[in-house]
Amino acid sequence: MKILVTGASGHFGGEAARSLLEKIDPADLILMTRKPEKLADFAARGCEVRYGDFEVPESLEAAARGAEKMLLISGMMVGHRVGQHGRAIDAAKRAGVGHIVYTSYIGATADNRALIAQDHYGTEQLLQASGVAWTALRDGMYADSMVDAAAPVAIRTGVYLSASGDGQVSFIDRSECVASAVAVLTGEGHENRVYNITGDELWSFRAFAGLLAEVTGVAIEYRLISDEDLYAHFDAMGIPRDASKEFNVDGYAWCSDDMVSYEQALRAGHFAVVSDDVARLTGRKPRSFRAFVESRADWLKELAAQSRFPD
Repeated sequence: MKILVTGASGHFGGEAARSLLEKIDPADLILMTRKPEKLADFAARGCEVRYGDFEVPESLEAAARGAEKMLLISGMMVGHRVGQHGRAIDAAKRAGVGHIVYTSYIGATADNRALIAQDHYGTEQLLQASGVAWTALRDGMYADSMVDAAAPVAIRTGVYLSASGDGQVSFIDRSECVASAVAVLTGEGHENRVYNITGDELWSFRAFAGLLAEVTGVAIEYRLISDEDLYAHFDAMGIPRDASKEFNVDGYAWCSDDMVSYEQALRAGHFAVVSDDVARLTGRKPRSFRAFVESRADWLKELAAQSRFPD
């Protein structure tokens, strides 16, 4: 059985490829990327590396040809993803792919107006209409993103700015999302199903700020602000309002339209989802968010020390 992984040179795709190689022969793994040179190590191991770009429709069918299952990893351009993913789904169908496993997001419903939710809801609708077997893995918010992007700003300034009130979400280690995807790709009986890939408890951003303060010993104020002030905060950081291109600003790879609409939906309760699907798929409970943050304690304390005693 040949499995295709899209976006294989990214964080999720690379980890998924490494995990799949523990279960399948390299000759059965097809890796799609915009930058094949980044996957030379996988090619050397016997994997088939193919060029494919969501923005180059003619590249997608050739990249998918011969695959029986496809892991469709969502793109980064919020607000543009339904078109990108739709092209990939159509190409996979033409190429004869029998099962598409998609990395969706919790709260992907018609009434959730957050940009991220609309992107994923729209893609799920295309999958269901495609005639191809599908699985939607609705991942929770990556714990990695919170620690890598949000934590340094809060530690440096001593303030966590948010418009989310006390809205709650379940954080999940990205590696747990990868493990769940690999379990579906290599297992049976997952067709035409939705799984919520979450931790086992809900957290507010206020509680996260408190955990950061506890772990680092730095006082961090949780300050509620308006949506307009949150936009201004991201503007000052140099973060664009829309995702007309990919970028990374101090660990933030999300435009402010995305993040502000996310916090609006968060305070409205759209992301308060907890599930035991990770344990059902992988056979083990996900690591708690507290344990994840504590595993990064040394790095966080180093950031705190640098903030107190800048060069």
